[in-house]
Amino acid sequence: MSSRTEWRNSGRNGPMVVPVAELLRRPGSYRLLSLRAELESIANSDATICGPVDIELRLESNFSGIEATGSITAGWSGLCRRCLAPIEHTATQEVREQFSSANSTDETYRLGEAEVDLAPMVRDCLVLALPIAPLCSPDCVGPAPDSYPMNQPQPNSALVERDSRWAALDALRLS
Repeated sequence: MSSRTEWRNSGRNGPMVVPVAELLRRPGSYRLLSLRAELESIANSDATICGPVDIELRLESNFSGIEATGSITAGWSGLCRRCLAPIEHTATQEVREQFSSANSTDETYRLGEAEVDLAPMVRDCLVLALPIAPLCSPDCVGPAPDSYPMNQPQPNSALVERDSRWAALDALRLS
């Protein structure tokens, strides 16, 4: 059994709760799922997911539960770590995750009796897709290098009065 579904959930059970009872009755069957959803804020220290999240998945039934493979795409915004210019890009994360009713491992997501909630998996994948230190371009040199030069002149050492308490260290010579 295969089908392509534009999933629109009423939100009673959550924005990404998908019924899979039919798949669970027939191991080896699959369902193609195309979903666009709004999520609450997902961010790391320098980037934030903005706008809807597009999810393209193949949900396939197997003897241990449901395997989800596909991709998750979302726009993100943040500030360049060098020049602080606002930037917006798209993040795409490939997905291959297992949903299981067995609570024995932390390596699978929870499978309900007849449904899966994709939200925890989508959040986890999007957090991994966000850049840790975003750049507006790989060759960004920072804020106006002519106005803010990196190598500032050091004060003239002859004009700086030294603290007499450190005089003993001036005589110390290490070989």
